[in-house]
Amino acid sequence: MMMTRAPLSFGVVAAGVLCFGLLFIAQADNTHRDTATLVHVGQNPNSCGTIPGTESGVANVRFDANRKRFKVNLSVYDALPKTTYVVDIRCVGAIGSLTTDSLGAARTEIDLSRSAPPSSGFFIDISVFNGVTYGDTFIAGPFDLS
Repeated sequence: MMMTRAPLSFGVVAAGVLCFGLLFIAQADNTHRDTATLVHVGQNPNSCGTIPGTESGVANVRFDANRKRFKVNLSVYDALPKTTYVVDIRCVGAIGSLTTDSLGAARTEIDLSRSAPPSSGFFIDISVFNGVTYGDTFIAGPFDLS
């Protein structure tokens, strides 16, 4: 009697492990990533895209559909020292901020709850806001999380 239960129990455990593994793979497939160079463009341009500039860092974006999380990781160098920059999805809105050190370098991770990623072809920028307009600006993109 014990012999007939052991193979059945093993089969149930094996099926559970297989189902969990397939669920894990399906969840992993719903994470989309993209990376772009962060470019210093000087004063904030009027366009929603970017203009030529100097490479000054990197931006990584990720959207996890299962967790409904949108993450932005930024690294900048050669920015204004000891300055706070607004981080935004260009022409959409602010999502956070970062403050540079005495050498003009900074890193930040912004983690947001979102039901969907930004539209394909979006840009991330960091800009100094003086209360009226945006000044010194860095732009990365376009990003595609589809």
